[in-house]
Amino acid sequence: MTDDNLDPGWRPAIRALPMMVFPFVGMSRAAKSPDSLMVMRALWMLFVGAIAVMGVMAVLVSSADGVEGAMGQGLALLIAGGCSVFAQLLAGRLVADADLSGEAAFVPSFQRWFFVRVAAAEIAALVSFAMFIASAAALVYIVGGAVSLAAMWDARPGRTRLGRLQDSADDEGTGLEVVRSLKCRGLTR
Repeated sequence: MTDDNLDPGWRPAIRALPMMVFPFVGMSRAAKSPDSLMVMRALWMLFVGAIAVMGVMAVLVSSADGVEGAMGQGLALLIAGGCSVFAQLLAGRLVADADLSGEAAFVPSFQRWFFVRVAAAEIAALVSFAMFIASAAALVYIVGGAVSLAAMWDARPGRTRLGRLQDSADDEGTGLEVVRSLKCRGLTR
């Protein structure tokens, strides 16, 4: 393993995070950055932060009663939970695992895997937010947000996932350096 293939950790993404909060600045930086790993990690942190902030806001603005009776809250939880579970089951089938055959195939396939998994994770938060608006019960968003955060945890581009991918690439004998490939190539379109 070369020094270029060592995982830099999350610090570069944390340093980039303040500018990523501003949509046009963040999009411009992400498009120009040669380090797709840093961009994916920064975006992951932004999405997780947004889910948490919306949870706090839901608690602050929710009514004490919500929809009259437990029936409305139960129905909202059922709809949000059903959509959340469906999205997670579907995400695993929508996108294949990363292609470890070489750098040219790996980078776009890993990025596709990451963004599809993040999008599927966000469905739980979005549907539960809509159900929160309909029911005024913060519990609905809290449950959906928790499911969404769990799915986001599964989608994170962390050291463990990258290490497993590197081990698989080594076992296949492809010569792929996972981290170096992501650090040296920008986001694909």
